[in-house]
Amino acid sequence: MVKQNQGYRKDLNLEENPNDTLALNNLGGAGIANDLRIIQNNLRNTSSLSYDSLSDGFFSFPNNEFVYTNNDVVGVSTSVNVGSTTLTVDTEYFVCNSNGETRFKLSTTPSSSGLSTVIVTGVGTTAFSFIRKDPVTQDNIVNYITPEIQDTEEFSYLGGTINDTFLNVSANNELSRYFIGRKYRSDEDTNTDRDLNFEGIISINDPVRINETVSGLSTSKSPGVFIGDTRAFSSDNNPWSEVGTALSTVSVEVSIAELNFSDDIVIEGLTPTAATSVLASSFTHKLPVVINGETYYLLLRT
Repeated sequence: MVKQNQGYRKDLNLEENPNDTLALNNLGGAGIANDLRIIQNNLRNTSSLSYDSLSDGFFSFPNNEFVYTNNDVVGVSTSVNVGSTTLTVDTEYFVCNSNGETRFKLSTTPSSSGLSTVIVTGVGTTAFSFIRKDPVTQDNIVNYITPEIQDTEEFSYLGGTINDTFLNVSANNELSRYFIGRKYRSDEDTNTDRDLNFEGIISINDPVRINETVSGLSTSKSPGVFIGDTRAFSSDNNPWSEVGTALSTVSVEVSIAELNFSDDIVIEGLTPTAATSVLASSFTHKLPVVINGETYYLLLRT
């Protein structure tokens, strides 16, 4: 029989022990067979995530709290056509562009080698699961070792059981999702029906120059401040609305670029004989008029 550090004996015609457990224990010492069995099964550990839907090129899982994260190694339970892409069984894919919560993409290479993202378009309806490899590595175990703590006032480690820590992380993620949805973001369109209170100056920017074209002004993404359906503050004009034959505004301070008088004009000290609309270039006299402390000029002709 084979013995530790000896190998197979020549006088036994190199006969191999048919009991693998006993042979391994003889070679590596008592218990080594069980240790190797644990290591072998550890490398076979997997978890599955059932496919849900596609959204904007992402594999989406809107009903999940957590999904696979970047560089996780995954496969598929069966070869399937998902939208425009075929995923084959026994092929290793790497998770990328994951938000850790509801969606991710796949790459045929890890991020350390440069991502080669799998482009998926269309709609997938085939039922299958993503299978992730979940072996416990030395790095995983090292992460549970209590570090050397030098700053006992500001630094903390866990602060409870591992389960307590997971529950705390889950609660923080849920709060983050809630508050992110309540904040105004620069990377997404934000619509709200809440009242906004401002103090100071409001600055409206047009980084992609939408407003440089007339057609751009009518799009829903045209930057501006609107009162009702009227674009306000894009010039020194106020938002006016037509009421009968007159213009009306609710603004406290009124500025007027052009006025068109029709009939029944009364100017103190003057008796007009007629009121007609004429070209501004044909006037012969200019009459200053102060309205709300601002001087305007009426163009007149004899």
